[in-house]
Amino acid sequence: MNKNLSNLIVPRINVNSDSSLSNAINLVNKFHFDSFILFASEEIKFGEKVTFPIERFNFLKKELQKKSETKILFFIDAENGFGHRCDVGKKFDVKDLVSNEKKEIIKKFFEINMELYENQISFNLAPVVDVNIFNQEILKGRSYSNDPEVITRIASLFIDSCYSNKIVPCLKHFPGQGAAIGDTHLKITQSSLSLDELLSTHISPFVNLIDKVELIMLNHVNYLSFDREPIPASMSKKIMNDLLVKKLGYKKVVISDSLRMGALTENFLQENVIESFIRNGGDLILDPVDPKEAIKVVNRIFSQSSELIIKKIKKINNLKAKARSFLKR
Repeated sequence: MNKNLSNLIVPRINVNSDSSLSNAINLVNKFHFDSFILFASEEIKFGEKVTFPIERFNFLKKELQKKSETKILFFIDAENGFGHRCDVGKKFDVKDLVSNEKKEIIKKFFEINMELYENQISFNLAPVVDVNIFNQEILKGRSYSNDPEVITRIASLFIDSCYSNKIVPCLKHFPGQGAAIGDTHLKITQSSLSLDELLSTHISPFVNLIDKVELIMLNHVNYLSFDREPIPASMSKKIMNDLLVKKLGYKKVVISDSLRMGALTENFLQENVIESFIRNGGDLILDPVDPKEAIKVVNRIFSQSSELIIKKIKKINNLKAKARSFLKR
């Protein structure tokens, strides 16, 4: 098996779990994984209360690095700060940012991303640029506004803060989680909005910011204006390839939302999700239920379409090289 295939997968580590760390070490040893996303539990939801101790994270970093020939890279969801996952990290409420002075917004974002840099975390899966027009609970405290122009302005400051602190940002959740009612952590949700409504409101922040980022996350909502069958955006050729890549001209890395979310696990086999994601425009598989199965699926695709996978590996490795060049010495 080609050892570079693991570059397409970012497994989870539950920092509080010894077995999770052992599994991660095995993935590094056997399959040459070099990237992980950090969690403090096995829960598949946003807003969990449990955190991990910083001492435990520091121990984990050392143990993983002992097994790796390359520098291990870490991803995290920290739109609200490192404190969302770590017991000593700062945590910010971003819901009222729109009323803050620009310098105060910049200060908060700087503190969020500087703390990640200080702790050797390379990827912040933020900012959230979803337009919360339906006032959904899942987006409260995460979405900056229900006005796409306001979101664009604030998210642009977040992206600037990431790069000024040597952190790689990520726009999410394309093409707009706010266009549907419901929580894809639990089940698949649908958006019945027209293409014009999506483009003018929910996709607008992505269009405005697309040239500033090298990573965009796909959500698991089914958009009926694209797919009448219950196909989530993360499996949709019409959304990933036809809209994001061809129509909007995005050429950088496309990452999925967590493959452990109920929208996928309740409706699809993991291998079918990965097959559709990779073949229809996706690049980086986030948080699979079974990373070993995931790499077998990627290997099968590689055996059938090696040029497709090699192209994705090159794109991902270029981004990882940039992230490693950013790391604190």
